Parts: sequence; structure tokens; C-alpha cells
Amino acid sequence: MISRRALKLISAMLGASVLTLVVPIELSVSKLPAASDVASAQEMPAMSSPSCFNDGTGCRVGSKGPAGGVVFYDAGSPQWWGRFLEAQLESKPALGPWGDLNAKYTGHPSYTKLIGMGYINSLLMSNEQNSVYARLGYEVFRGEFYLPSKDELDALYNYWKTSGDSRLKYAAAPMWTSSEASPTFAWYQLFQDGTQFTDANGIIRKLKSNKDYLKSPVHKGSEFAPKPFQVIGVRSFGAQNASVGRQTLVNATTNNPQCSNGGANTVCKVGDIGPGGGIIFYDAGKTQSWGRYLEIAPKSCEGERLPWRPANNTKGVYLGRSAAKSRVNAKLLGMGKINTDRIVSAIGAGNHAAKFAADSVCGGKDDWFLPSKDELDIAFNRLAQNRVAGNDTPVGGFNKGYYWTSSDYNNKTAWTQYFMDGQQFDRVQTLDGNAIPPTPFRVRPVRAFG
Repeated sequence: MISRRALKLISAMLGASVLTLVVPIELSVSKLPAASDVASAQEMPAMSSPSCFNDGTGCRVGSKGPAGGVVFYDAGSPQWWGRFLEAQLESKPALGPWGDLNAKYTGHPSYTKLIGMGYINSLLMSNEQNSVYARLGYEVFRGEFYLPSKDELDALYNYWKTSGDSRLKYAAAPMWTSSEASPTFAWYQLFQDGTQFTDANGIIRKLKSNKDYLKSPVHKGSEFAPKPFQVIGVRSFGAQNASVGRQTLVNATTNNPQCSNGGANTVCKVGDIGPGGGIIFYDAGKTQSWGRYLEIAPKSCEGERLPWRPANNTKGVYLGRSAAKSRVNAKLLGMGKINTDRIVSAIGAGNHAAKFAADSVCGGKDDWFLPSKDELDIAFNRLAQNRVAGNDTPVGGFNKGYYWTSSDYNNKTAWTQYFMDGQQFDRVQTLDGNAIPPTPFRVRPVRAFG
């Protein structure tokens, strides 16, 4: 549980009206580790290290954490929230709903999802006794553990599924996050397959809330039976750097010739018009194996009514004993180009999402690809937060429907993102849209450079 000293410190920082607060912290994903670094860290064998200290000394992914858990995430350098994330070894029953339908607990729906926000989300939830965090209290969240944010829980799921760490005893059940999507909906993750939902905006027809749910709802076409919600505590630790991560959402694009002109001396920031005429939505801070910047194409280069694979094409993209692990890694930041090349090589020619992206010539550039699950999620978080009703977004012109990612789910379905609210679902790969209502699936290519 969060210490009293920490509660006073953060309460003073956030102000008195914490229940109605839009958290005024400007966060950046620009300091997340490269996909190659994440993948290699996740594939390391589980290890127990007695020399992992609370200041981060001697710690690495797989270490035994200072509070007795497992270190599952390393940001690579100190962030505003710390550097490492540690998880409890077991999941525990939620023993009640997420929270009160009449209370607004946390901040801006986009910010509350990000890595580093679980601590603040949980602090705000502690002010309401009916919340799952306050209800379980010290019985579950002892040792400064808290309820993870959406992205923190997803990072834990990815580590759990790729590391083979036998110390982790998590149920194949729905797990609550501390990320609130609206006054009546909160994010949760199925630890059966890693899918993250709120079930809002018509995903389950006529559903008006999920905070009062004791079990996960029935999803049409899913093989997973409803199960009671559980929770896993995580905690952040390590040196902090308050100067890192001061970046806001993109409310309008900016014209920056240093970025749009391209060339060897290119310098871009999130929100700039990129060399391909799209929008810069990610800056890694330094050159990675895949580049430094990610640019998403303008609406004029968007594909519409495209399947992930052509009908009657059954060629496998991931085969063999390593297929399941490869599919988890295929979700990560930096994997879009690799995924796209692999899909096109395996599936071949035809009218499908990856081929459309790979063949795109947009803004004079021909190096576009189909974004990975995490890449498209970052674009959504940065660019698609100012939608008015069901209209296209003012920034980027994104439709409210589904966009394909290059991340395969099980060779029959692939990950999509619902741009009305950011939920990500696996959809049948041969579909090119919803029948009711008739909504075409779309493709928005991305390119990496720098």
C-alpha cells in the first residue's frame, strides 16, 4: 500500500480535488526501451538475485525485487516515476466490484493507461472506500504495491508469457487495472490471452457500465467462460528523473521544416508533420535498431475494407513450438516493419492489410508498413483524444471504427484497434469489416526513420 508520507507528497502535488482531477502530468513514451531491448529482456531466463536494491542497484528484468516480487520491466533509464516495475508472485480475488459508479476516480483517460500511472491512479482510488484498491488495502497491496495501470499490466502479461518464469502463479482470469476509461467503465485484461477491454461504446450492446461487474462478461465468439475478477499488485522503484516525460497530447499538428524536409539532420518532435506528410507520434529519444521516429500516414493514404489475409489463404505466419512466444513479441514497439515483411513473405500477394501498407507510396515515401499492436496504441493515445461524438478525429482524421495491426493473434485472428476508445481486439483475419453496422476495417500505414 502507498505509504502515508507518499500520500501526503502526491496529494500536495495534485491538489485537493483529487477525485475530479485531470492529472496535470505530461507523460511521454519516448523513453521506453527499444523493442529489441524489450524482447531480449523478456527472453532472459528467470533468475533470483538477492542484490536487487530499492535504488535499482543490481536489478534487471527477472531479478527478485526488493519487496520480494519479480522485476518484470526496466525502462532503461530513470523516469519521472522510477525505472523498474516489480510484481507480486500471485494474483488474488477482487472480492467485489472495481468501484462506485457514481464516483470519478482518476484523471484523463489517455494518461491513466500509461506506464508509471498505476501509482497515482491507485492513490486517487484510495480516496473512495468502495474501490477495489481501497477495499483490499493492506491485505493485498502491502509493501507499497498498488493496482497497475493498463500498460503496466500488459507489460507484466507479456513478461509472464514470454519468460517462462515459474515463480509467477497467476490465474487464467480477468485482472482489473487502475485505469479508468469513463465514470462507469474501467480497463481490465484477460490473462487467458492478454486482451484488454472496457466493453464500452457498443462492444457489448446496451452495456452501460462494467465497474460493478464481479465476473468478466460474455463476449460473442469467445471461448472464454466468465470468471471472477482478480488483481495483481505491482510497484515502481529505482532512481527518479523529474525532467523526463514532459510531453502532452497532440491537439494540433505543427509545421517544422527540420522534420518535414528530412535528410541527415532531421529533428522531429511528436505532433510535427513528418517527411512523408503524416504525423510524428513517437520519438525514441535516440536511434534504435528500427530508427528513432514513427510517423503515421495522412488520411489520404488510408486503406479501407481490407482483410488481414485474403479469403481461402491458409498459409501460416508463425509456425512451430516458438509460435506463441513470437506472437507476444510481435505486439511490441518496433516490430511493425518486421511483422509486415513476415506477413507479406508468408501470405504472398493479394488484397490484404500488410501488402497494402508495404506497397504504399505516400508523400513520396515507399517504406511504409502495418503498425504493431503497441505502435498503433501509441498513435491512438497521442493523436485520437479529441474526437467529437462519432466524427473523425480533428488530428489525423481517424475513423471511429477498427484499424488492423500487424500483430497476429493465433493464425486465424489478428489484433485490431477500435479507434472510438482505444480497445484492442482480435478479429477474424479474413474479415474486411463489420456486417452490423456495416463498418469497413481500415489500414493506416506507419513508417520509421531517423
